[in-house]
Amino acid sequence: MFANNPKFDYDREPSRDILCIDCKSFYASVEAVDHGLDPLTAKLVVMSYPSGAQTERGSGLILASSPAAKAAYGISNVSRARDLPFPYPDDLYIYPPRMRRYMQKNKEVNQIYQSYVDEANHHVYSVDESFLDITNSLRLFKAQSAKDLALRIQRDVYEQLGIYTTIGIGDNPFLAKVALDNAAKKAPDMIAEWRYEQVAQTLWQIQDLTAVWGIGKRTARKLGGMGINTVYDLAHTSYYQLKKSFGVLGTQLYAHAWGIDRSFLGDTYQSQDKSIGNSQILPRDYHVASEIELVIKEMADQVATRLRRYGYSAQVISLYIGYSKSYLDSEGKSSFHKHARIQVTNSGKKIAEVALFLFRQAYHGQIVRQVGLTSHDLTQSRSQQLDLFQSVTQQDNQAQVEQIVDRIRGKYGFTSIVHAASLLSGGRAIDRSKLVGGHAGGMAGIEGDGHG
Repeated sequence: MFANNPKFDYDREPSRDILCIDCKSFYASVEAVDHGLDPLTAKLVVMSYPSGAQTERGSGLILASSPAAKAAYGISNVSRARDLPFPYPDDLYIYPPRMRRYMQKNKEVNQIYQSYVDEANHHVYSVDESFLDITNSLRLFKAQSAKDLALRIQRDVYEQLGIYTTIGIGDNPFLAKVALDNAAKKAPDMIAEWRYEQVAQTLWQIQDLTAVWGIGKRTARKLGGMGINTVYDLAHTSYYQLKKSFGVLGTQLYAHAWGIDRSFLGDTYQSQDKSIGNSQILPRDYHVASEIELVIKEMADQVATRLRRYGYSAQVISLYIGYSKSYLDSEGKSSFHKHARIQVTNSGKKIAEVALFLFRQAYHGQIVRQVGLTSHDLTQSRSQQLDLFQSVTQQDNQAQVEQIVDRIRGKYGFTSIVHAASLLSGGRAIDRSKLVGGHAGGMAGIEGDGHG
């Protein structure tokens, strides 16, 4: 343990009763119930482009699999038709996806959740997962504990819809989510509860960093290169080294390793005041991560330029990634939207750093056609906010460079100074700057006086 690391006092941290509820193998469960099958025991897959005949092999993706099918055939929700045994076994059920039906069932599930909490305390995370803050519901429903109420919700969903749910319980959304992912799905009653006082016995026992919400393979590899291979390692490494290596989001990694998450379901990150951002529809499908990241960097540069022009700094960055038409990921989503609270800034470099971190958390090869980057929670100040973990000289030099770039672009146009990377395949900044008035390409605020 590093003596100068920040220390957390759990008695002072927000402690609520948060549920993270997952509808087990949701698409497959809906199909099983609709066809009179048991969602847990039937071997069933939802597959795009099935052949329609048991004697012919399909050619599509497996979008969902029942627990029994996963166990029998070693498949996952990112498998293909060729991963199934062929000829198909007699007890294997194959159905094409019915997204409208799944969305209707999702609505019905959420209606059950909202019979226990109001809208502010219900957050839909994906088509099959939701967060519920039941802190104020316990007394209303005369529940003895969070688990007692979780069992009631679990029973209601099954009795009304025939769908099984797994539930993680925690003091905050993060603990509830990791309890769901790492313990509830293996528990006999499909419920697990992780609290602050159990962090050492639960969270720190996770050996695979990618099993932690918010840590993808790329982040795990980078942490591994620093000698950090488990959650225990992450909690007991140098906070300041994490901050140096990952920027402002390194602090979140450290806090999560101690089970700390100060967000509330009722929080809104969308400022009621001015926000500055841009979105663009790409001229073609992008499926190479480096090209998508280049677009994000360009947009971060643009958003930061506009922030400085109007004298603003941002405290929240949000990233929207929309997929190609008709494309759905393994969770049935056509896009993802991430946001992060950051130290106040109008630096393009820092905004890009945060946006790329958010992108890498959720990108797993999806085909992308739309990108949106927005800064929220703006503060109006002409002074520079200093980062305590970077030298004053470095920050001052960076600010001066940005001011010079702003002046040159203001006088000679955006393309008078661009990053060399914008000349690479996938770069959009130069082409977008040529559109009439800049507005069609989302360039308002760089080429003219347009406001976002």
